[in-house]
Amino acid sequence: RGRVFYNYVNIIKEKRPLAFVAENVKGILSKSHKNEFLKIIGMFFEEGYLVKYKLLNAKNFGVPQDRERVFIVGIRSDLNVGYKFPKETHSDGEYVTLKDAIWDLKGNPGEYLKGSFSPIYMSRNRKRRWDEVSFTIQAGGRHAPLYPDSPDMLKVGIDKRVFDPKSKNNIRRLSVRECARIQTFPDNFEFIEKSINEKYKMIGNAVPVLLAKAVAKQLMESLNGRISRDTLF
Repeated sequence: RGRVFYNYVNIIKEKRPLAFVAENVKGILSKSHKNEFLKIIGMFFEEGYLVKYKLLNAKNFGVPQDRERVFIVGIRSDLNVGYKFPKETHSDGEYVTLKDAIWDLKGNPGEYLKGSFSPIYMSRNRKRRWDEVSFTIQAGGRHAPLYPDSPDMLKVGIDKRVFDPKSKNNIRRLSVRECARIQTFPDNFEFIEKSINEKYKMIGNAVPVLLAKAVAKQLMESLNGRISRDTLF
């Protein structure tokens, strides 16, 4: 997996697209990975692309989810245009909540992964309230956040929690459709994989639709010549 970006650079070198967008976890900006990341950015520059990157949180763009990711946008330098990341549309008090996103699925959530919860899962809180945004949707059903009506996870030790024994509510993970909603996929979008785990994986690996749209819309503005290179790079 550590070679993915280098393979990406090779594809850019071969195909020479007008522009590209890449996305990765925020850990790529950590002290232990920053030098390698900047090396890759330099490789894009060497291939003739003007590059900008920024850490974005999906919840600031109408996505009901805490999801921080690094976005990298490159535009071929000979086009003489720049790129400006989209402005945030949501802030404290304006976020789209779990209730906004999935309340209407009560009683008909669709398929969801059943089974036990691993010690890793039980090492931290996995539940958000209806009036909050979701935790990050992971690329796997076993790590899907809890449904908001599930019992609270009580801390009983270092990296150890238990479900509230006094609660009579059912314990379950978010369903495939609920995760898709939280990633802002439309309900008519079909995940054709037969395996429920593969469906969770596809959804969790995706860029939230509304955030992808915001980034792409700005890129189209650039390619249409509406954003000056001089003022933004």
